[in-house]
Amino acid sequence: MKKVIVVLLFFGLTLIARDNPFKPVVSSQNLGKATNISGAYKPLKVEKFKLPSPSRVMKKVKFEILNVDGTISEVSFSVNKAVDWHKDIIISNIPIKFQDKPKKIEPKLLKPFKFLTILIDKNKLLLKTKDPLIRQLFFSKPYKIAIDLKRAVAFYTKIIKLKTPPLEKIVIGNHGKFYRVVLRLDGKYRYKIKKNSNGYLVELF
Repeated sequence: MKKVIVVLLFFGLTLIARDNPFKPVVSSQNLGKATNISGAYKPLKVEKFKLPSPSRVMKKVKFEILNVDGTISEVSFSVNKAVDWHKDIIISNIPIKFQDKPKKIEPKLLKPFKFLTILIDKNKLLLKTKDPLIRQLFFSKPYKIAIDLKRAVAFYTKIIKLKTPPLEKIVIGNHGKFYRVVLRLDGKYRYKIKKNSNGYLVELF
C-alpha cells in the first residue's frame, strides 16, 4: 500500500514540472512594455522653477511619474506653507548647499523733492508729505499704483530705478495742479493706503 502511494505522488509531481525550470513564471509581456526607460532620459540633478507673481501659499506638490512598465502615475504631497514667489522652487536629486541666512535688505530713504520724502521698507512704503491725497489708481500689465497728490508745482519727471522687490521703479510726474507718484511693481499684489501723521503708508501683500 505504501508503494502505491509513493508512486502516485511522484507521478503527480512529474505532471506539474516545467520543461525549463529557469524560465520565469511571469514573462515581461505580462508586465507591460518593460523597456530601459531611465536610460532614455538624462539623470535628474537640480531643476529650478519660478512661481507666478500672484502665488502666496503652496497647498500641495504633484508629480507625474513614468513607471518602469511604461505607465504614468501621479503622486502628490501636502505642503500648506506660505511662499515667496521671487525665490526659485528647487527639485534636487543630489545634495545641495543653501545659504544659512538670507541677505538683509536695509530700509531705503529717497528725497526726490523738498515736499516729498519716500521711505521704503520691504513691502511697505511711506510717502512723507503734507500734500492732500486726490485719488489712487491701479493698473495691470504692467502692474502699477498711481497716487495723485495736490500741489501746483512745476518740475521735470523724475524716474527712480530700484529693482528691489516688490518695486521696480518710482516715477513722479507733474500734472499742473497735482503731481502723480507711480509705483511700478514687479508682479501682482493687493495693496492698501492709509493716512498717518507723516503722510501716506502704502502696504503691499
